[in-house]
Amino acid sequence: MIEGKENTNLCPIERIIRVAIGLLLFYFGVKVSTITQLFSSGYYQNGTALFFLASIVSKYQSLFRILGWFLGFVLIFTGANGFSPVYKLLHINTNRKRL
Repeated sequence: MIEGKENTNLCPIERIIRVAIGLLLFYFGVKVSTITQLFSSGYYQNGTALFFLASIVSKYQSLFRILGWFLGFVLIFTGANGFSPVYKLLHINTNRKRL
């Protein structure tokens, strides 16, 4: 883990939120096949929001799997390190010391 004021640009709360969302996205990427199998077996009731979302996931399952894994990994990694390269490029620093 990178420590030091100049090497961290994420506040502790944002780091926790990033790791939590990253874990959820990574889990979603793992469960895409299950969602597709449930959709094809008729598990979701036609006309509901879950049916609509499951139909989109089943059509583009490879895309959703890759996006879930990639975005999940990036959020977990940046949250664990406390450093975001995008924030560095945009000169954003949420890790400010309180007075």
